[in-house]
Amino acid sequence: MDPKKLLLFLPAIIILSCSPSERSNYTIYGEFENASGEMIYLMEMRSEEIIPADSVIADQNGGFTFSGRIEQPRFLVVQDKPSNNLTLLISPGEEITVTGDIDDIRRSYQVEGSPGSERVMRLNREMDGTLDKLDSLGNIYRSKLNEPGVDIEELRADTREKFDSIAEKQRLFTIGFIEEEPGSLASLMALYMQIDPSTFVLGRPGDLKYYKMVDSALFEKYPELDYVVTLNENIREMETNIEMRRLREESLHAGSTAPEIALPGREGDTITLSSLRGRYVLLNFWASWSEESRNENPGLIDIYNRFNPQGLEILQVSLDRNRESWLRGISEDRTGEWMHASDLQFWSSSVVPVYRIDELPVSFLIDMEGRIMARSASADSLAEIIEDIFY
Repeated sequence: MDPKKLLLFLPAIIILSCSPSERSNYTIYGEFENASGEMIYLMEMRSEEIIPADSVIADQNGGFTFSGRIEQPRFLVVQDKPSNNLTLLISPGEEITVTGDIDDIRRSYQVEGSPGSERVMRLNREMDGTLDKLDSLGNIYRSKLNEPGVDIEELRADTREKFDSIAEKQRLFTIGFIEEEPGSLASLMALYMQIDPSTFVLGRPGDLKYYKMVDSALFEKYPELDYVVTLNENIREMETNIEMRRLREESLHAGSTAPEIALPGREGDTITLSSLRGRYVLLNFWASWSEESRNENPGLIDIYNRFNPQGLEILQVSLDRNRESWLRGISEDRTGEWMHASDLQFWSSSVVPVYRIDELPVSFLIDMEGRIMARSASADSLAEIIEDIFY
């Protein structure tokens, strides 16, 4: 064979001769400003935990290197401490360069050489921007609360509207991000983004379709990968919960007798639902720690002021666990005109299984004979029914 022709085949031969372990290797080259002599840790994110993978002391220029071997894509975290980190989505064979400032790794870092990691960076940057806006909105709200002459109900309504607008933009970005590449593990990460510890960006019942979209695409590529297996299990659990919710709502259907409630009131006396027989009752489950509940309270005040003279009572049952927080919430929201009760057991409260409560707030409208007339996540939606009763 002509030596010149032989040269044409050498690249292919070299590639084919690489061992499987070499094709599975990855390397992370890093350089952080202000990191000279600092310990840098590499952590591996598994489906249920984060475990240490490696550690190294940065050189005088803040440089460091991690290398390892993986058979399938993995989420790895580079950090100097748990609260200061970046997340990488590494595939076998990648050589990745990471730069940034160790004083704020998450917001300063840049990554090259890893398409998955670049997608994760884009996702986190958008989420961080949203959280910054929400934090700023909360600070403005709190600063205005004590201003002379402020209309608290108007302030809350305005803040809620702005909050919802910011959250909706993040939601639409997340949906677009997933639809762009559902077969990327970065899209799996997008499914679990949270606005706060109790609020997922994609937390509506109809959002299950996005979980299924990602699950279907990833299962074809990585059927045995732990992240994908866990997602599949989560989807089955979500489907079960949705069906259980449907059955629970049917069991507390209109016309059924509202289960009795007997809980401590603000003064330590026992408050019972049955003591209100002969009056219409708006039963509202809430908590001082639930922002959605607090935003509902101005509407309850309006309903109470309009319909209490005609015979409507409100009973609010809290899922708080701290008496001081519970009473402070009542005082701050000016809801002390009606009855309140709580056993201060949080989600272990005796009312949770009885009334099938899995989210807050939720309200029941109960007639004079103690029968359920309607159930709704929003008390405002019950106002029309109440108006039909009294007018």
